[in-house]
Amino acid sequence: MGSVMIRVDESTRDDLTRVASEDLGGVSADEAIRRLLAEHWQMKAIAALDTYRATDPEGWAEYVAEADREDRASAPAADAWDEAA
Repeated sequence: MGSVMIRVDESTRDDLTRVASEDLGGVSADEAIRRLLAEHWQMKAIAALDTYRATDPEGWAEYVAEADREDRASAPAADAWDEAA
């Protein structure tokens, strides 16, 4: 992938640099933006699930039950540590 320039206000650039340095361990501006975008997506996903749970309690209960069934179905039949004992 190539790189491109984007125009941002100086204060935005300074805020991004500060966040990258202080909160994200000194990562590059590019990495800081990637992490902030990922965090934004996660917050949207959480909000969508919260809305789903609040507006469709029956559907939410079915979703949770199905997720629990799939979790149990993909769990190992025996714990490897038990076999070593």
